Amino acid sequence: MLLTPFRRLWTAWSRWRKRRPFTAGLLMLLAAVEMVVVARLPVELMLHLGIGAVSTLVFSGMLAVLGLVTWFTPNQHVITGGFAGFIALGALVLSNLGGLVVGTLLALVGGGLAFAWRPVARPPRRGRGRRRRKKPSAAIPEPAREG
Repeated sequence: MLLTPFRRLWTAWSRWRKRRPFTAGLLMLLAAVEMVVVARLPVELMLHLGIGAVSTLVFSGMLAVLGLVTWFTPNQHVITGGFAGFIALGALVLSNLGGLVVGTLLALVGGGLAFAWRPVARPPRRGRGRRRRKKPSAAIPEPAREG
């Protein structure tokens, strides 16, 4: 009785999570965080170092946005998955080996999962007052066929 609100919250969370490519978005977000953590430099030093350091922020920002877009607009999964793959490959070249290769791998796997995801049909509702089937009305006789 005391856990009922938490149980409802958990079932709502589970329903929301199952209707979208949640793991793909999560991996994209983890890749973005990992790339930023590897390049923990002050912004002034990043600007001084040039494109290699600034591209880390750009790529990780784009991956974070793609991860959130994947979560909140699952109909765009093909586009976000494809972009995440291209950004991961670009980060491998331009951004500290894409977060020491771990960020690139996370982004590639997340992009692949988003690209390959297919929506699942909603399960039928249960326990909400089932509709009764209408009884068929009196059978209408078929017209006689001449043969």
